Amino acid sequence: MAIDRDKYRRLFIDEAREGLAQIGNELVELESSTLKGTSGGAPGARFDAVFRHAHSLKGMGAAMGYTRFAVLAHRLEDLADLGRQGQTLPQAAYDLLLEGCDVLEGCVDAVAQGAEDPDAKDLAVRVAAFVEQLRGPPTATATIHRPAPTESVLPTPTKPQAAATNPGPASTSTPARAWGRGSVLLRVHIAADATLPLVRAFVVHRTLASMPGWVETVPAPEALRQKELPEFTAHRVLTLRFLPGTDTSAMVAAARSAQGVADVVVETEAELVPAEKEEKKAAVDEDRTVRVRTALLDDLIDSVGEVLLARSRLRVLAARMDEPELVDLVDEIDRLARELHGGVVAARMTPLSFMAERLPRVVRDLARQQQKTIDFTMIGMDIELDRAILDELQAPLIHMLRNAVDHAHEGNVARAARGRPAMMKLVLRAVRDRDRVLLELKDDGKGMDPVRIKQKALEKGLIDKARADALSPEQALELVCLPGFSTTDEVTETSGRGVGMDVVKATLEKLGGALRLASAPGQGTTLTLELPLTVAIIQVLVVDVGATNDGYVIPVARVERALAVEEVDVSSASGRSFLRVGEALLPLFDLAVLLGLRPAAESPAPPARFGGTAILVAAGAHLVAFRVDRILGQEEVVAKPLGAPLSTLSYVAGAAILADGRAAFLLEPQRLLDDDGLRGAGAPTVARVG
Repeated sequence: MAIDRDKYRRLFIDEAREGLAQIGNELVELESSTLKGTSGGAPGARFDAVFRHAHSLKGMGAAMGYTRFAVLAHRLEDLADLGRQGQTLPQAAYDLLLEGCDVLEGCVDAVAQGAEDPDAKDLAVRVAAFVEQLRGPPTATATIHRPAPTESVLPTPTKPQAAATNPGPASTSTPARAWGRGSVLLRVHIAADATLPLVRAFVVHRTLASMPGWVETVPAPEALRQKELPEFTAHRVLTLRFLPGTDTSAMVAAARSAQGVADVVVETEAELVPAEKEEKKAAVDEDRTVRVRTALLDDLIDSVGEVLLARSRLRVLAARMDEPELVDLVDEIDRLARELHGGVVAARMTPLSFMAERLPRVVRDLARQQQKTIDFTMIGMDIELDRAILDELQAPLIHMLRNAVDHAHEGNVARAARGRPAMMKLVLRAVRDRDRVLLELKDDGKGMDPVRIKQKALEKGLIDKARADALSPEQALELVCLPGFSTTDEVTETSGRGVGMDVVKATLEKLGGALRLASAPGQGTTLTLELPLTVAIIQVLVVDVGATNDGYVIPVARVERALAVEEVDVSSASGRSFLRVGEALLPLFDLAVLLGLRPAAESPAPPARFGGTAILVAAGAHLVAFRVDRILGQEEVVAKPLGAPLSTLSYVAGAAILADGRAAFLLEPQRLLDDDGLRGAGAPTVARVG
């Protein structure tokens, strides 16, 4: 019976991409450990992992009928097999294996577009020839038949008559206890929550049936191709018989690496127990999972946002009516809504490793292209972020990694001439900081020179000389985030076009994050991305700026504290206002004036007028105070993006509907200070970018 490709296409695409990503990561680690001259954590075990993943890919491709995909996967399996047998592979072998991953990934993309048997180019022939070259000529004492590069290497589908050629039962549906004494049995348990168990079982069969000593499989492969097999679906146990004395260690490893396998048990005929006892074994509790489309989660979080908005409006109505029972009901709805919100947000949270798993390959390819050596490590990638943030974060991180390879690493020879190791260390580290995540990229490269940065900005006309002279070294570093800025005169594929850090800054602004720069010539550079955990539903302060009926809100995560503005605490100097908080003297700005809602002459600057509330906001390593007339309250809102032309205002992060039904602008007040048009009004340059 032919397999229904459309039914299993999505499963093939997801698991093939996952397997290819695993192969790529293992190969990059192996290559890196080879360059560093370290063991890299048992190279044989890593090559064994590459071999198993390639073998699984071959089985999946064959099961789906993608012959050319399966042939190339088999050739890569042959090459990885040499490494797991202890043979030292040259650099060209890693290049071929990684190129094979790229070609196979292209095939998967073609399958996603509807291709039936995507073209794998001529890479299978080249890999086969390379493997033969590494193996060398056959010895005189043994002749090993290997299929020609164009010969089919796929396992031959099992036929019902095959069992008759081997000792054992006449039917593959015969229970395992009827097999000959001493036979080795592999019982492969498919996970209870695994989708498409028949396909997963068939993939395991195709993987193990090609190994030495295999006799037969129960249920029969033909039965596994059926759309329904209730007896198997109920127990989800695939049994494979091997000849007595067969070493099953490789089979067990291959089976465990297959997707959807919960456990693998090895038995012999003497170890078999009566079926009655098997049925009485206690079931093992499993943490069941299910794949959910991200679009469904996005719709769900939007719906939860509407529920929270309705709850807030209901609370306002209950307060007006002064009905105790209604207030109690609103409290109960509030509790349920918060639980629902927490569950949906938790479902959207995804480990950073989901996004970062391809970054080592990016660094490796860039370093190879420029003939540089880099030791790239990632720490804390198990920290979780909202999936929507991860989707936006990959492009900025790639820009940052390209900058590190292009600019931080001046070349192996140049580093050695300065008495430093030719291999540059590059570390991507993630840590939690309250309700935010700090993602730090640190290198020990040549660092950034503030003087040279200012000179380049002047040459390109991005700033004038007066502003350049006024910038401190820390502030000069921020110039690298200006659109069109580049320190490279020669345009290459990865640098020189002035596009890079400005993309990072723009993306972080959209996400409600911030970027901090720290660098010293000859000592390296540290870039820190400050990210929110989620961008869906946020806590905000509703403020009254006193000059309009429009609503304005500020994210609570941005606010350090709020305090009343007293006359004795406010002073002025050189046309600027300052607020004394403890022993510190902080710049004080009228939010209505910064927004252009009230002329500066009408601002309640001392000593003429005072009062209102000061909201202290962190701006880099400093605090800045923004005066508002009053704080109206704190709410949970669903942030929505704005369209043009409001989307061009960097200090407006979005919009939201308040509990009273008003639309409100979501402000990022510290960005008001980064607007060039406001610097002349006395706003200081702050240390944070974004």
